[in-house]
Amino acid sequence: MNGLAAGLLRGSSRAYAAAALRHMERVRPDLLANGLPAGFGDPTSDTEVRILHVAESVAVDRPALLRHAVAWYAVALHHRGVTADWLPANLDAIRAALADELPVAAAAAVLPHVDAARAGVERVPLEIPSYLSRSSPHGDLAGHFLLSILEGRGDDAIGLVRGALDRGVAVEAIHDHVIVPAQREAGRMWLMAEIPIADEHYGSSIVDRTLWMLQERLPRPAASAPRVLTMGVGGNLHDFGVRLVAQRLQLAGFAVHNLGSNMPAGDVEWLLQDRAFDLIAISATLTLQLGSLVTTIARIRSGGPPRRVPILVGGEPFGVAEDLWSVVGADAGALDAAGAVAAARRLLRLV
Repeated sequence: MNGLAAGLLRGSSRAYAAAALRHMERVRPDLLANGLPAGFGDPTSDTEVRILHVAESVAVDRPALLRHAVAWYAVALHHRGVTADWLPANLDAIRAALADELPVAAAAAVLPHVDAARAGVERVPLEIPSYLSRSSPHGDLAGHFLLSILEGRGDDAIGLVRGALDRGVAVEAIHDHVIVPAQREAGRMWLMAEIPIADEHYGSSIVDRTLWMLQERLPRPAASAPRVLTMGVGGNLHDFGVRLVAQRLQLAGFAVHNLGSNMPAGDVEWLLQDRAFDLIAISATLTLQLGSLVTTIARIRSGGPPRRVPILVGGEPFGVAEDLWSVVGADAGALDAAGAVAAARRLLRLV
């Protein structure tokens, strides 16, 4: 029933969102008067995205995913001056609309997820501490790297990393203690409305250049190295995580064939007909990409190579629901690049 209910939500998300907004107009018209801040769309579009989060949470039956998404919205809306009543009232309206519109059995599968998210929304911590600390390994370098980016000095940021490498700092340390915390801090600052999205995008472009520079420092794999296919699932437009994992796998001695982000499932099947891999690693950075991930894994299993190639998955949702990797049909999950290397070795019995 969960799959059917999720399908109904995905297929009619706009209609359910409109129904929820009609409910809000009846019970809390005051909340609709001012709309939402730039970047969040109109109230109907914003509500539709939330219903799609409900769909993905229901599809894998992990309410923690919806709670996590709602918590993100709570922080973002709070720091943009949206009244604290908006999100609870919107969730109440979604619940009312889905209770009215869904078949009884589907509603029974869906409403507990909405209720779980609604129960915790008013207790969400609205202040997120910095991910940077001078006491952390290479903390000063990470801080100066991000400061250079935020001041528009991208070449200086890359120069800082190049200088650290020349002094003997390992690529793994640059990944874990400089680039990752700087990226997380930029994301936190945007979420809390401390920087505009333009700064976050500029930072991502500098990180992209930095990763290309690091690529030149990686050893070439041996001819006999296990072959790993890495990719971002269809709909995943961010390739930072999968590129980081690809580099770490290459550092660990694997031969990596990285397809980058937003890979259509059908083209993966085509590739696997012509090339053999020992492991497939797939990134899904958002809950909204889980449906695409499930489809991709199913198509690889049904139309891929004749032997069963293990599949490793990673991305933020897998840190929210720890057993999610098994629910989506994979063989293992990883929360970071080091974990991906360890999981790859286990799956290929190299440890």
